[in-house]
Amino acid sequence: MRNYGLQFSLTGLLLYALQLLPNIIWMLVPPTNNVLTGNSSAYKTLNIIEGLFGVLTVILMVVLINKGEGNNSNFYIRLAVLFLAAYYISWVFYYNGVVAPWLLILGIACMPPLYFFFVGLWMKNYVLLVPCAIFGITHILITCMNYLRP
Repeated sequence: MRNYGLQFSLTGLLLYALQLLPNIIWMLVPPTNNVLTGNSSAYKTLNIIEGLFGVLTVILMVVLINKGEGNNSNFYIRLAVLFLAAYYISWVFYYNGVVAPWLLILGIACMPPLYFFFVGLWMKNYVLLVPCAIFGITHILITCMNYLRP
């Protein structure tokens, strides 16, 4: 923790805003078949864990800076961009009426945590990885519980 400091990161905020863009559009102009409005768990504890660790992930991305030396790996940011692109493409499919479970789980639920995870690696913000993983697991679990029913 010696290499970390609390400081506002414009880069972290911009990278978060890129992920948030489809959600803002979704709130302002919902699609016709908007099945994601009900994507919360019947178990309040899972909703709390998902929300808490999602917010913690974003806060750590925006205000916790690794002051250690060394270059950021372009490999990690390229993977993050790949996951963000897949997320955007998934939203395009969703807006075009594709609401298949594979799209909701793989495209819309899995991509944001993977994006945040690789942004964290790129920023060398290793503290962010633990809450991000917990957020990702609960986010995907809730989506699976809602859309993989027989």
